[in-house]
Amino acid sequence: MISIRNLFIVVSLCLGHMAGAQVTNSALDTEDAFLCTGSTNYEGGTDLSGLNFGAAGTLAIAPASSAKGVFDSVIMFNLGAGVAQFNATYGTNHWIITGVILSLASNYGVAGVQPNNPIFNVIAGGQFAIEWLSDSNWPEGTGTPNMPTTDGVCYDSLPTLLTPPCEVLCTNTYVPPGDNVRVLWPLPLSTNLVGNITNGGNVSFFFFAVDNQVSYLFNSYKYGRGNEPYLNVVAEPVLRILGGAITNGTFQLIGLGGDGGIYNVQTVTNVATTNWITLASVTASTNGAIQYDDTNAIVPQRYYRLSQ
Repeated sequence: MISIRNLFIVVSLCLGHMAGAQVTNSALDTEDAFLCTGSTNYEGGTDLSGLNFGAAGTLAIAPASSAKGVFDSVIMFNLGAGVAQFNATYGTNHWIITGVILSLASNYGVAGVQPNNPIFNVIAGGQFAIEWLSDSNWPEGTGTPNMPTTDGVCYDSLPTLLTPPCEVLCTNTYVPPGDNVRVLWPLPLSTNLVGNITNGGNVSFFFFAVDNQVSYLFNSYKYGRGNEPYLNVVAEPVLRILGGAITNGTFQLIGLGGDGGIYNVQTVTNVATTNWITLASVTASTNGAIQYDDTNAIVPQRYYRLSQ
C-alpha cells in the first residue's frame, strides 16, 4: 500500500529484486524404491514384502489382483536448491508456489509388453494415486530385483510410511504413452505439499494402484538414460508495490506481480476505512511489471493498494 503523502518513505523501503517472470526449478529425485508383495506367479518367491528393491532401475505400480502381486513405489526429492533459487530471484520469502508437476518416463511404456525382468507385470493402463508423505526418513536400500536386500524400505514399511499426517493428492489415469515418453502429472497445491516444499527440505510421495487394471513402470534415477523422475516446481513473486511518482497531477504506481497476472488497483483517502474503491484492472507484463497511471490523484493524501 502506498500514499501520496508518504510516497518517498514507502519507495525507500520497497525497492528490491525486480525479477517478475515465473521461475521453474526441476529437482531430480534423490531416493526411490518400489515395494512389492510377490505372488505364486513369480518364481522369485511368494512373499517379497520384507525385501528391499531400492537400487532397482525402475519403479512400479500394480494392484493386489495383478499376476505378480502388489507394487507400490516411493520417491523423495530435495527442494533445498529450488528454495535457494527462488530466494535469489525474488528475495527471501518474496515468492509463492504456483505449480508442482511430476515428470516421469519409462523405457517400458507400451501396453501389452512384458518387461525384461519377470518380477514385473505386463504394462497396462489404469488408475493410480499419488500421496504426500510427511515421513522423509525412509532408507532407500541397496536391493535389486535379482539381488534383494533387507537394508531399506520395503512393503512391510507401509504402516510407518503412512503414519499421519499424510494426504492423497490426486488420482490419475495412466495411458501407456510409448517407450521413453515423458508424462507430466500436475499436483494440487495442498497446504501440506506447499508448506513442505517451501521449507526447502525433503519431499516424499507414495504411489499406489486404485483399480485392478494398472501396471505402470517408470525409471528410477539409477537407470537414468534421460528418463529420471523430476519434480518441477513453479514460483512467482509475491504481489507488491515497488514505488511511484506524481507528475503534473498524474500519479504513476509501479508494482511487481506474476508473469501476465491480472490485478486490481484500489484506493481510499482514509486508510482506516475498509471501503476500498477499484480504479482499474491491470495486466502485468511478461516480466511481472505492473504500471498504473492515475490522472485523478487527490492531493495531499490518497492510499493505493494492489489486489489479486
